[in-house]
Amino acid sequence: MISACPHCSQNLNLSDANRERIVTALSKLPQGQTLKFKCPICKEVIELNSDGSTSTTAAANLSMPQPHTESGSANIKAEEKTSPQKYANAIAVNLPTPPNPPDISWLMSGSNADSNLVENVKTAMVIVADQSMQNIISEALKTDLYQVYIPQNIEEAINSLRFKDYAIIIYHSRYEDKPLKNQDFHKFIQQMSMQKRRYIYYILIGPEFRTLYDLEALATSANVVINDREIKFFSTILTKLKSDYKKLFGAYLSMLKEHGKG
Repeated sequence: MISACPHCSQNLNLSDANRERIVTALSKLPQGQTLKFKCPICKEVIELNSDGSTSTTAAANLSMPQPHTESGSANIKAEEKTSPQKYANAIAVNLPTPPNPPDISWLMSGSNADSNLVENVKTAMVIVADQSMQNIISEALKTDLYQVYIPQNIEEAINSLRFKDYAIIIYHSRYEDKPLKNQDFHKFIQQMSMQKRRYIYYILIGPEFRTLYDLEALATSANVVINDREIKFFSTILTKLKSDYKKLFGAYLSMLKEHGKG
């Protein structure tokens, strides 16, 4: 398992939970594809193969010391006899570079540099291109004490979903330039295991929907649909959705947890 960033050489300091998520995500990778995620320190993209290895030369150098050649070993043995100090220097040259100490600069700011999202706080992912619409949605979620994450692209959104649990996902049906049924993110949600999907409130937004029309939501594998025209009322809609969801699924989800299926 990778332990240091191949770009900046900083320790990743992965928690046990994150390690398990990486192993699970790698086991589900289609053949020939790689798992990508950003280094929390330098923000460069780290790419892992399905076996957990990385093709980055820097990563290989971090994890594997350079072997001694046969002639090199002989020279070191000769040096050991003639000059103990030179022998010690030769050994030092061939030792692998120790990892850098952990970055603790986040102590000064009081925020954890390992993640942009704080654990144990309900989070929401907003995938909406229109800036004004995005602002209305984000403000309503923040007012309701949600931690809002806005990915830069679909690949970043999908990778984040592999490692982080989101309570709400808001997705616009025109975000990708193709029909909704063919959009990569929407297909990823549809194919997600029910063990994780049942805890995500998936909201679809688009000009083709009729707000709060359950039949359209069911047909599109969403929990609810909202028309663009009604986004200005998103805060009010969110309050109603939370109440309805708790009434409909609260007892069911509690029962699943009691039986170890949550």
